[in-house]
Amino acid sequence: MIQLKTILSSAMFLFALAATAQDDKLQISAELRPRIIVDGGYAAPKAKEDETPVYTTQRTRLNALFASEKFESYVSLQDVRLWGADNNYKSSGVYGNTESLSLNQAWTKFEFKKDLSIKIGRQLFAYDDQRVISSRNWNDYQVTYDALLFEYKKEKHLFNLGLTYNAQSKNDMFYPEQKFKTFDFLYYKHQLDKLSFSGIAIITGNTISDTTQQVYYRGTYGANIIYKHQLSNIRTSLYYQHNLTEIGERTSAYCFSLFGEYEFLKHLNIGLGIDYLSGNDETSEEITNTQFDLLYGRRHSWYGYMDYFSTTPEQGLQDCMLKIRYNFFQKMSLNIDWHYFLLSADRYDVTNASALVSRQLGQEIDLKLNWDFYSGATFECGYSFYNLTETLKQVKNVNNENLRFPQFCYLMITIKPSAWINIKA
Repeated sequence: MIQLKTILSSAMFLFALAATAQDDKLQISAELRPRIIVDGGYAAPKAKEDETPVYTTQRTRLNALFASEKFESYVSLQDVRLWGADNNYKSSGVYGNTESLSLNQAWTKFEFKKDLSIKIGRQLFAYDDQRVISSRNWNDYQVTYDALLFEYKKEKHLFNLGLTYNAQSKNDMFYPEQKFKTFDFLYYKHQLDKLSFSGIAIITGNTISDTTQQVYYRGTYGANIIYKHQLSNIRTSLYYQHNLTEIGERTSAYCFSLFGEYEFLKHLNIGLGIDYLSGNDETSEEITNTQFDLLYGRRHSWYGYMDYFSTTPEQGLQDCMLKIRYNFFQKMSLNIDWHYFLLSADRYDVTNASALVSRQLGQEIDLKLNWDFYSGATFECGYSFYNLTETLKQVKNVNNENLRFPQFCYLMITIKPSAWINIKA
């Protein structure tokens, strides 16, 4: 019943827009993304006696965008499911899942002037290298933000101001400490011919616990420089994070990233890079938290497809990477990524409390094939494996187990049909 009401409400909203339109446009689009995963150690190593799960997830979306000269509205409904995991079934058949339908996006954008607009509602955010604010598309649900966005864009300058204030219910002022009570940011970008500069300041607020209304605030500040040439590109970024109030823990953490890529042959690109996320040193008596929080930033595409570091280790993370991309032709490419991971700070050995473990976390190889086999349709497959170390076993709390060789693979098809409809009153 709730799903039906949501669909009918969205349809009535779109019909109302169409009824008032004069020479405007309506875009109807969809997305179907089934993905088969063979899990031989995805996210964490598996014991040798563990089974190898094979399962299929599917993301389905129905989208509608109404566009006029000064006004846009967008609604996106999505269904995310695991094939066969329906909870509405009988011996005579399977009838669906009553909890799978959700709202992905729903926003309205007004353009006050040519250069100034305001966007209200649930929307996607993604800035620069998406280190701290991203859409995280590998996640079937993605990350969307209930926010108010002011945008000013003129020539080579872009300003964005995002504001949020969240509540768990209408009457209860308490809020879960794991969620952001507030997530506000100011973003600026200056674009030149081959060079772009950008800066971002983010203020986040979390409650001390889910039983108190006290909020502690942190500031995260970042700068990005990107150079793009016909044969090469270089990007570098630096972020700093600290507490803004006396409430909550003291924080002083940072993140640094440098990556360069060059086209050596007509179809061959090779890139080298390093990421550094600060962490807490167990040998230090300092009470300040130095573990950098990635907030809503990317994990999957930066720190290996096996997602071993979706949650950054307490001692931080270093990632030395080599990335190779070969374009067979315009619509097919092969990516080979090598990662060498290390802790950023010292950690005691759990088997010998007086000794330190090595900072080496192991190596990962990611292979990925992309093929745009039809207009609006993409095939992607990947295979990844990981070379374990004793330190990683301790970080993942599996140091006393007999582990198998970690690997996983997936097959995914993404289809995005769309059509524009001209509307006249």
